[in-house]
Amino acid sequence: MDSTKIALDNNIYMDKLQNIARITLLFVLAGVPLVFIPIGGNFDQFFLPKVLVLFILDLGFYVMMFINYKKIDKFVDNDITNKLLLVYFALLIVSLFFTDNLIFAVFGRPDRSEGIITFLIYMTLFLIGRYSKISDNRFYTAIIYAAVIVSIYGILQYHGFDPFPRNYRTLDYGKSAFSTMGNSNFLGSYLVLMIPVTVYLYIIKKRNFGLLSYSVLLYCLLCSRTRGAWLGTMLSAMCFVILHIISDRNFKYYLKRYFVIILISIIIMLLFNLLSDGGLVNRFLSILLDANEFLSGGDKSDYTGSHRGFIWKRVIELIKSRPLTGYGIENLGETFIKYYSNDMIEFWGEPRYVDKTHNDFLNIAVTTGVPSMIIYLSFVFSAINKGIKNLQNNMGLLLLPSVLGYLAAIFFNISVTSVAYVYWVFLGMIASSTIKSEL
Repeated sequence: MDSTKIALDNNIYMDKLQNIARITLLFVLAGVPLVFIPIGGNFDQFFLPKVLVLFILDLGFYVMMFINYKKIDKFVDNDITNKLLLVYFALLIVSLFFTDNLIFAVFGRPDRSEGIITFLIYMTLFLIGRYSKISDNRFYTAIIYAAVIVSIYGILQYHGFDPFPRNYRTLDYGKSAFSTMGNSNFLGSYLVLMIPVTVYLYIIKKRNFGLLSYSVLLYCLLCSRTRGAWLGTMLSAMCFVILHIISDRNFKYYLKRYFVIILISIIIMLLFNLLSDGGLVNRFLSILLDANEFLSGGDKSDYTGSHRGFIWKRVIELIKSRPLTGYGIENLGETFIKYYSNDMIEFWGEPRYVDKTHNDFLNIAVTTGVPSMIIYLSFVFSAINKGIKNLQNNMGLLLLPSVLGYLAAIFFNISVTSVAYVYWVFLGMIASSTIKSEL
């Protein structure tokens, strides 16, 4: 009788924990993207407010886990994925001993707020995502509603209407679409994560809401004019089709809906190109021109990718100088000025604060070391491998294209607090060991 009662109490506890995990993620994915404080001036409108909300949500979960610490093993799986995550976090801690600015490394730089505390938040969300095992389609509908609101705001900005005051950073953005993310590149990365979910809702779940939301998000993606995000979305689309073919013998049954998606995409791109006076075609062609210039090492290779060529070449040299520990989380800006002020004056006419590499993998290597980057990539590949194994239960098909597309996009972009938490949650959800089949 006692063993039966203990088993029953454990089941009640697990159900309660599951519900709290799901509610937490609902607030994270459907609420946090909408969080910003538009008061203008020198205030951080976009990044710190989101981090504070995430911190509160994580803290609430930690309190509950502390109260039930004896059952922590039921929340965290003792597998290779979580072990790699633990090693990665340990290497982040080690990097603190080799940083010039410890405050930045712990709390993050102002207007970025991505120090080691924020990475701990991301990792907690990853674990909650692994544990949640959410199969309710209403959950994914809710997060897409939030994405539609974010996208509509971005579209309005692009077309010259912004009802909210801007801060010192966004004041000169003009008609750029940055919405609640604080930057066009960050908005693009967010949409890379969300667009495959809308495709899933339309093609697999046969919901017209999916098609409507896809149309809005795609148009906003074009408004962001973020080439890395465009490439990431293209990759995610290819991954979706390939994974669908692999996981479903009745793939041909969905071809009509694929045709509709393709037709709508063409119409939206033609419309945007018309409204932007050929801006879409010109911007897309610039990808090919920049890639050819950078790979050929031409005289203008430093100018490619909005000056990414200039940054990447020098970051690689910094990595060679300190490959094991890096220069510290959020410490690249000071390091770049220290070693390359003269280069920047010659290139830009003034020294600039290069706080990120615009390639997240290089950024990890230069700030926390090459071993840290290797462990991080091993951790990501381990999680993705679990997502591939979940294809038959549809979780892999639902979120794996988003994760792969995001990883492609941040090859030209950066991890940022207004978007990265979504990626970490999705990565955790595809790494879940067991998923219900209602999806």
